[in-house]
Amino acid sequence: STSSSSSSAAAAEMRLTSKTSPKIAIESGKQQHQVGLDTKQQHHHQKKDILAVDDVFLPLVVLTGCVVAFAHGSNDVSNSAGPLGVIVGYSANPGVSSLSDISRPYWSNALAAFGFVVGIIVLGQRTIQLVGVKLAKQTPTKAFATQFGAACTILVCSLIRQTVSTSHVLVGAVVGASLAEKHWGGSKEDVDFKILLKIVVGWVVTIPIAGAIAFLCFYSVNVSTGDW
Repeated sequence: STSSSSSSAAAAEMRLTSKTSPKIAIESGKQQHQVGLDTKQQHHHQKKDILAVDDVFLPLVVLTGCVVAFAHGSNDVSNSAGPLGVIVGYSANPGVSSLSDISRPYWSNALAAFGFVVGIIVLGQRTIQLVGVKLAKQTPTKAFATQFGAACTILVCSLIRQTVSTSHVLVGAVVGASLAEKHWGGSKEDVDFKILLKIVVGWVVTIPIAGAIAFLCFYSVNVSTGDW
């Protein structure tokens, strides 16, 4: 009798389970669907918040871009205008013994600035694509941080009379902002370290190459004119 009562109880439990399991499955499906909808809505709201923040930073990106251009003119463009101004000033006053006494013409700065603008228009797109897209994708907030960091660095170096490369400084700022976004902002975007390695190799190689070309050029000119 005990075994028969146990069998009856088990059969009743199975009938109850078979009746309620479809309801449980439906309720579970509804809950999972609701969770999925809530997750999608949460991601949607997060994207809207990010876009709203980006809209705030868009004018700041333009402002910091202008500051970087100003900093670039205070350092890199001055590096190219300096030798030209000294040569022209010394040619006009050959008896001057000190470089500080040479009056450098303002048109040499204007010529260097003109070359700077033409260079950006003609060949600047390649560098913009390399640093702004291939090295690490930019957002308005990241671009603001990158340009602000670069501008501060270049301006400080200009104030202490230290010559630096704006390109080098900007690459470092792009890498720093991108690493911060990845590790603390939860971004899946990463720095393309292969591109970064190529850039660093370019920095190292171009210094001796430029020195060798300048050496050969200066040597050839002096030998051909009979000065040596």
